Amino acid sequence: MSSVPSTLENTPVRQSIGFANTAAKLTLRSAETVTFWAAILLPLTYLPLLHGGLAADESLHFAALLACNLFALVAGHGYGRD
Repeated sequence: MSSVPSTLENTPVRQSIGFANTAAKLTLRSAETVTFWAAILLPLTYLPLLHGGLAADESLHFAALLACNLFALVAGHGYGRD
């Protein structure tokens, strides 16, 4: 029995889907890399704020940095697990 070749194997739509899938994976891997390194480096930005003591207007900056660090820790958690 002979098999009928599929006409959908190399259509432009399938090639576009393959390209979009590859681009999405690359984007997610890049974002994971950036957030991993941000989680490592963001605590260094705490030092200047904590050195002089937190004034009323700096406490909001410190809270924002903590929130960004928490986000980076969660988003970059899977970095290097390939």
